[in-house]
Amino acid sequence: MAAAGAISLAALVPDDSWAASRKRTPRKPKITAVQCPAEGSQTVAFAKALNGTSFMTQDGREIRLAGIMAPADAGEVVPSTTTDAARDFLARVLKAGSVTLAATDRPDRYGRVVAQVFAGGVWVQGRLLNDGVARAAPDRASDPCGRQLAQAEDEARTAQAGHWHDGVFALRAPEQLRGRVGTFQVVEGVVTTSGANKGRAYINFGANYKTDFTVTVGQDDLKLFRQMRFDVKKLAGKHVRVYGWVEQFNGPEMEISTPTAIQVLDEPAPEIAEKTAKVEKPAKSRVVAEKKKRVRTKKTASTEKPAKKQVTTGKKKRTRKKKAET
Repeated sequence: MAAAGAISLAALVPDDSWAASRKRTPRKPKITAVQCPAEGSQTVAFAKALNGTSFMTQDGREIRLAGIMAPADAGEVVPSTTTDAARDFLARVLKAGSVTLAATDRPDRYGRVVAQVFAGGVWVQGRLLNDGVARAAPDRASDPCGRQLAQAEDEARTAQAGHWHDGVFALRAPEQLRGRVGTFQVVEGVVTTSGANKGRAYINFGANYKTDFTVTVGQDDLKLFRQMRFDVKKLAGKHVRVYGWVEQFNGPEMEISTPTAIQVLDEPAPEIAEKTAKVEKPAKSRVVAEKKKRVRTKKTASTEKPAKKQVTTGKKKRTRKKKAET
């Protein structure tokens, strides 16, 4: 019986290899952020600039500079001189030295090669942004360089360089978007509420989502937000800057596809503070106060109950006097 018990007990004790396999659990793949390239890996021969953000190579390929937008690309009407100046500026930068590309894996829907571009060792996107000739337009193709693109634009805006000085580029407040549907804008404001509903994220910049500015993120794009550990729900109450195309759906709306299109800021920019002051909310409050004051004055003037009581009392006295005489 003792021997049989020992055999039964041994059968219940797992060996070391089985225990080790039980302890091993599949780990989630670690996401390694792709770094913004410091140089190009593919050399091309520059032929001509097509506009402010694309050019042709001598072998017939069209190259689009990832992550930036020239004035004519934003949907707003600009003078032809501005468009020509952006194209000529790009041509001068590309002629400064050997042109190399850090291209994305696949071309865009127009068949263009999308890349970070370098000329003579200089990052072309950074140069155009610093000079205020282009502005940042974050998208999936430019994700690795999103922070650097935004920083270069910030420096130009602070210095009032190029089109940040002449008014072609501007930082908009949410209430300034109503006449700008179909245009690309850089918008800055405070998030009122944020959350998700039916797989879609909503970032509201006003109390009424049916009329105020809203930023949305589609279900498929939210996967990238989760991978990059960007929680949209935590944006409520934050001062942010967003980049994208303005559309109309229950008020102005902007759909974004990547977390690099949202910047969380510490404090409002001076430009936005000045524009907000122009709303003149204190003046509106004074008008309301004056209206309330007039209403109170009318009520006081119309009632005058004490005077009415005095007249009534006098009538009663005269009536009693007449009765006494009769």
